[in-house]
Amino acid sequence: MKKVKISLSQMPKFAGKWVAIQDDKIIAVGETLKDISPFVTKTDNDKILPEKIPAAFKVPYNDEGPYIL
Repeated sequence: MKKVKISLSQMPKFAGKWVAIQDDKIIAVGETLKDISPFVTKTDNDKILPEKIPAAFKVPYNDEGPYIL
């Protein structure tokens, strides 16, 4: 897992990898969903609004459609 802060316009270079996205930025990149899970989960003690929790997304390759989980 790699913690980053990159614009969404750079997403194609992460094809085939999992990314965590928050506030129009890629905040983490990993090979598996488990790698980025600390960035996209919260506990009851966390003071994060639900709409501010980062989303997990697997970036498709150019010749693939979107992944549907």
